[in-house]
Amino acid sequence: MGRAHVSTHEPVGGRYRLVEVVHRETNRVCWYADDVRSGRPCLVTQTGLPEGEPGDTARRVLSRILRTAESVGRLAPGRVATVVDAVDESGSLWTVMAWIDGVPLGRLLAEQGTFNYVRAARIGLELLDVLDAAHAEGITHGELSPGQVFVRDTGPVVVTGYGLVGATLAPRLTAPSYASPEQARDERIGPAADLWALGALLYTMVEGRPPFRERGRLEATLRGVDRLPLRSPVRAGPLGQVVLGLLRKDSRERLTRQVVRDALTRVLSEEPGAGAAAVPRPRLRGLGFAAVRYAGREWSRRTVVLGTTLAVVTLAVAVLVATQGLPGGGTSTAAPPAAPPAAT
Repeated sequence: MGRAHVSTHEPVGGRYRLVEVVHRETNRVCWYADDVRSGRPCLVTQTGLPEGEPGDTARRVLSRILRTAESVGRLAPGRVATVVDAVDESGSLWTVMAWIDGVPLGRLLAEQGTFNYVRAARIGLELLDVLDAAHAEGITHGELSPGQVFVRDTGPVVVTGYGLVGATLAPRLTAPSYASPEQARDERIGPAADLWALGALLYTMVEGRPPFRERGRLEATLRGVDRLPLRSPVRAGPLGQVVLGLLRKDSRERLTRQVVRDALTRVLSEEPGAGAAAVPRPRLRGLGFAAVRYAGREWSRRTVVLGTTLAVVTLAVAVLVATQGLPGGGTSTAAPPAAPPAAT
């Protein structure tokens, strides 16, 4: 995670108390946290800054993140994380976001396993909505990865991390296995880099691993992305051609957003019910700080189901008693009286 040693007993910026790690990526850690001033929960992302990053650059990073996240948030309301603060401390950049009632895609995949291709297509379309809005205004995310996508029980996914690209001297700060080949070569990037990342996310959702593996060191991973041939997905089904079309190393040959949208929409329209049973639900164990929120929801659902079942059983017992347990509810004396119903 870089140079900084962080104690969860010392609030970041004197204000944000780190509670639990929710997701880790190369050079990036996302925490559940408490705002000790307001008493509200929040999410804090720690990103290691390059060695020797000058102070004026760090201040420019903070300003850029706040400005970009606010701009994209207006373009895609409810789809982009609200950034409330940014702190440069202990050699790291700390981005503070309002609480998101969801779980990072990377954590869901680690705990729940792969998604079927219909579920992946649905999440891909939700991501494409955000990218469309940002690209229309000339804004490239540049850091899209499983740790930047929060999946919610209700509503579309929420994207975090807007504003980092181009804000520091590092060509790629986080998740190098999701970097596009042009990023790996440290070239200027545009919307095509986000489309590559979208293809890599679709690949990861159905295959359970990124198309190019993490090689332990940033430089080695980026060299692999730029040079190695792509492993074709085997579980992608009708998404296979979309994934391969997005993961073309020449950015000019990648599928356009509209072509991708049409293809993903077609997958959903052809098998509209196939994704419902495969929606992964976050498990309570290990979520710590967020467990109460999920537990409350689960308890409400169980209460409704239990109450309904109890009412049905009670009604059935009453009917049996009233009809003396005779088939069809008749009053023939040929059949012996029914025995009292067993306790339920």
